[in-house]
Amino acid sequence: MPRHTEIMPKLGLLRRWSMLVTAFVVLLVSFSFGLFSLPVFYPSLTKQFGWTHAEAAAGGAIVLLLIGGLGPAIGWLVDRYSPKNVLLAGACTVAASLVLLSRSEGLRQFYGSCLMLGIGSAAVSLLPTSLLIAPLFSKQRGLAVGTINAGVGLGGFLAPLISGTLIRTRGTSHAFEFLSFCMAVPIVMILVIVWRTSGEERAVSKARKAKGAHLRGRAGAMRLFWMFGISLVFAAHSMTGIQQHIVLFLTGRGISPGRAALALSILLGMSALGKVLGGAAADKFSARISMLLSVVFLGIGIVGLLVISPRSYLIFWIAGIFGLGFGGVFNAPPLIAFEYFGIDDVGTILGWFMLCFGAGTSTGALVSGLIYDRTGSYFSSFAFDLAMAAAAFFLLLAIGRKPEVREPVPSVAQ
Repeated sequence: MPRHTEIMPKLGLLRRWSMLVTAFVVLLVSFSFGLFSLPVFYPSLTKQFGWTHAEAAAGGAIVLLLIGGLGPAIGWLVDRYSPKNVLLAGACTVAASLVLLSRSEGLRQFYGSCLMLGIGSAAVSLLPTSLLIAPLFSKQRGLAVGTINAGVGLGGFLAPLISGTLIRTRGTSHAFEFLSFCMAVPIVMILVIVWRTSGEERAVSKARKAKGAHLRGRAGAMRLFWMFGISLVFAAHSMTGIQQHIVLFLTGRGISPGRAALALSILLGMSALGKVLGGAAADKFSARISMLLSVVFLGIGIVGLLVISPRSYLIFWIAGIFGLGFGGVFNAPPLIAFEYFGIDDVGTILGWFMLCFGAGTSTGALVSGLIYDRTGSYFSSFAFDLAMAAAAFFLLLAIGRKPEVREPVPSVAQ
């Protein structure tokens, strides 16, 4: 009997950490390889098919829009069918979409494949992976979520490097096919390692969801909620307007595709550190201060891109500074929701924040491409992104150090 009681805690610990590693790998490979590799393909696609920059970047905009916009639907599917099933379906969908991208010969096929990639990416995003591990880490949930979220930053660093190398050595089609083959790793891990969520855990999840459903009406009328939501739109627009176009910007200034891909890798790799620093700043000061600092890093990065020669090695430092802001803004929705609206009954509010974030990320890439196509220069495009970052900064300043609402607010009817 004593031996049995020793084995059970070990099995529980093994289960928790194996699930954590699986969630990390899902975000590293299934989520990041498709999403963050796509901009590296834009130069070869525009050259091969004669597409404009806006037409190519619209594919990334579709993916980003779906990742944010499908959040409520993915949450419902997780409650209905379990995180394991949603993650498995999502990883398979991402793999299939990358195969289709390797066969695309026109915009219609390209956009259809990106639509499929967006659906799959939403199903392997931070939302279902967090719900997978949250019941297992009641005492260290924030650290656990932060750990798996670092997989996005690492994947963002590796994906452009791998894709850029494959495009140069094997061509665009083979590069997409290799990325699709990589999805086998998380798929096998999900099948072998992930346990089905227990009935008790699902019951708790449903109870918390029902308990928090009434917040929708309360949050919608809140000045604070909308100020944070709009600032997320502006900041997310700014960060993806740069991230999705930095490769096109640098190659257009005579920089080799490999060097441009390295800059993007540094940007995305530093975003992992930005998430950690952003979380630390939120703990020490506030989520608002954390987001303000992140927006400042975005602004410094944009100014650096506009004034520093792309041939200078300083461009990699600028990409890293921008990446710190990128990671901090990426972390902002849950940090704001938890601090200002509590950790209970916050699912609906966080879902709307993710929609705001998704709206900004999806429009950033498209608008930057449209401005470039009209002006023929990325100066105007990046200047607009800088203006959006400035708008987010001043809107956050307007909220003030001590907003009137820092706890879950009473009903409007009260």
